[in-house]
Amino acid sequence: MLMIGSLLTASAGVASLWLGMAGQVVAPPLAEQAQTAFDPVARTYPALNATVMVGGEIVWESEGGWQRDDADGVDRPYNVYSVAKMLTALAYARLEQTDGLDLDTPVRQIDPDLPAHYDAVTLRSLLEHRAGVRHYTSRADWISFSDRRCETPADALGHFIDAPLSPPEGDEITYSTYGYVLLSHLLVQLTGTDSFDAAMHDALGDTYLARRDSDDAEKATNWVDLGEGPQTIDGPSAECKSGAGGLLASSRELAEMGHALAAGEMVDLGGWTELPGPWAGHAPEADLHYAAHSGGSPGGRSFMLIYVEPQVSVALTGNADSENLQALSIELADLFAGLEPADE
Repeated sequence: MLMIGSLLTASAGVASLWLGMAGQVVAPPLAEQAQTAFDPVARTYPALNATVMVGGEIVWESEGGWQRDDADGVDRPYNVYSVAKMLTALAYARLEQTDGLDLDTPVRQIDPDLPAHYDAVTLRSLLEHRAGVRHYTSRADWISFSDRRCETPADALGHFIDAPLSPPEGDEITYSTYGYVLLSHLLVQLTGTDSFDAAMHDALGDTYLARRDSDDAEKATNWVDLGEGPQTIDGPSAECKSGAGGLLASSRELAEMGHALAAGEMVDLGGWTELPGPWAGHAPEADLHYAAHSGGSPGGRSFMLIYVEPQVSVALTGNADSENLQALSIELADLFAGLEPADE
């Protein structure tokens, strides 16, 4: 069989829980293979957690790293950074399917106070990173935005909203965290709620298990290496990013949200290929639909991967910006989907 991971193009282990479908124990060789794949990556992190679900059941979990927090393990919330963008896009997809929201609505119809140069910008162009909203211009820009404090997404708009737009040509995209900050603000407007978390709950209901970062949030300690060795940092808070990268979740919560997506509880899967954003796809060789998104910033890294038909959900969360987690996520998903490696 094809290894599904070869078809996708998605933007020391110390304790494991090996549970199977309906409470059965996963065969030790399978769990040992997962642990063998996980351990070398975990050793590059202060703490790294992993959860794999198949058909709504946790089949394997592990926590690793050289500064792990045994008290909470896989229940410990982390900054998941840009994985939040996929969750935000799903909220819009749900509103399109259940409330009749037109994703081609110009954003100034939702918030007329936006600058005039947003006249041609639609919700869809923002969701697909085609509106031309700027991204971070430098490390200093990232730090400046991280130093802001926001009660609502509207509080963050002043940092970027007056900058000129640079829409891409053709099928290209211009990836933009600030574009998704604007989407976070518009989601609050559309739902008539008073906070981003409330807006996400309004759109996704009980399937939404994350929450927005804040100065006093309970979460894993962030670590960075600024050239003098790893060190803990008190911040920066990602609160002003909201649905662009300012959410907290544990690996177990991310995996549960992934299962809700695969099971059709978040959105109607019939229109999968029309879902907004570059994170959902279809591998025709295996007739498999998938979703994937990474997150990374100084202080954390995460990855969320869902195989829809076998209902496999993989979530990895770490508290430092270390090795990219895409390859490990694919390896775990293929392993627990029962797929064989592709022929060389």
